[in-house]
Amino acid sequence: MIRIGMLTLCVACAVSGQEVAGVGNFSHIVSNLDKSIEFYRDVLGLELTAPPAPFSPNPAIMKLGNTIGAQSHIAVMKIPGAGIGLELIDYKDIDRKPAHPRFQDPGAGNLAILVKDIDAVAARLKKAGADVLTAAGVPVDIQGREKGFFVQDPDGFIVEVTQLTPLPAEAAKTTGNLFGASVEVTVADTDQTVKFYRDLLGFQLRVNDSFNGNKLMADTAGTPGAQFRQSSGQIPGTTVRITFIEFKGIDRKPLRTRVQDPGTAILQLRVHDVDGAVKKLKAGGAEVISTGGEPVTLGTRRLAMVRDPNNLFLELLPAP
Repeated sequence: MIRIGMLTLCVACAVSGQEVAGVGNFSHIVSNLDKSIEFYRDVLGLELTAPPAPFSPNPAIMKLGNTIGAQSHIAVMKIPGAGIGLELIDYKDIDRKPAHPRFQDPGAGNLAILVKDIDAVAARLKKAGADVLTAAGVPVDIQGREKGFFVQDPDGFIVEVTQLTPLPAEAAKTTGNLFGASVEVTVADTDQTVKFYRDLLGFQLRVNDSFNGNKLMADTAGTPGAQFRQSSGQIPGTTVRITFIEFKGIDRKPLRTRVQDPGTAILQLRVHDVDGAVKKLKAGGAEVISTGGEPVTLGTRRLAMVRDPNNLFLELLPAP
C-alpha cells in the first residue's frame, strides 16, 4: 500500500497489566473552527455530529490542559466506518502560537482515511485550493493496487487519502465515500517511542528495523529525498491502528507546543485507572500537562493530559 502510515498491519494481543482499554477521539487544535469544519466536512466528507456550542469557560477543562483563563469550543466529526472520531478544538482568550507542522516533524499527529472514490475527493480539494503535498499533484497509482495522495488542512495537519483496488468488503458497509481511518504520528526516535507505549501503556507494535527509501512513496507523502521507518499496531482494546513514523535524510523540527496552540494533536485513550496510569507515566518520565501535575475531576470522572516523548498529547479518560 502507498500509505506510509497504514502500510503495516499488526494485530495487538492482550497484555497482562495493560493500562489502555480503548480509545476516544483524535483531536486537532485549530485556529478557526468554522474554516476547519468546512475542510473536513465539505471537502473530505467527514460528518459533523452536531453544531458546535459557543465558546465557553470551563474550570475543569482549563485545568485539564493547563489553559487557565481560556475559553474553548469543539466540533466532533464522525468518520464513517472508523472506530475513532475527529475533534476540532478552538481556543480564545489565551496566548497561542500556530505550529503548522510538516509531515516529517516529530510531534506531527495526522489522520489517514480510506475512501471509495479518491478522484472525487481530489477534485474538491483542488476547487478548495488545498495544499496538496504529493509531488504529482494528483492521486498516485501504485501497481494497480491503490491510489493515494497527501494533503494539508488549514493548520498544517496532514491527511493521507487512499483508495484500495479492489475495494474491500467493508467499504459497502458505509453509505458515503469514507469507510475507515487510522492515526499517524511522526516521532523523533522509534526505539524511545516504542518503549514508552509498550512498557507504560501496553501497546503491542510491529517495529521495522530498517529505513525505507522508496522514492515514489516519499514523493507521494511530500517528503522528497527522505527515508522513513515505521512501527504499527492496534490501540489496545480497539481495532484502530496507530502508526509511528521516523524520518531521516530530510530537515526535521521537533514540535514543542502547548495544548492551545494550533497544530497540536491530542489522542484520547481510555484507561482502567486514570490516577494509576498517571502515576506510572510520571515514574516513566512522562510530562503531565494538567495543572499541578495531577488528574482533574470533571463531574464524576477523573481526567488527565500527558505529553508523550514526541509532543503528542494523551488525554486519559476512564474506561466505561
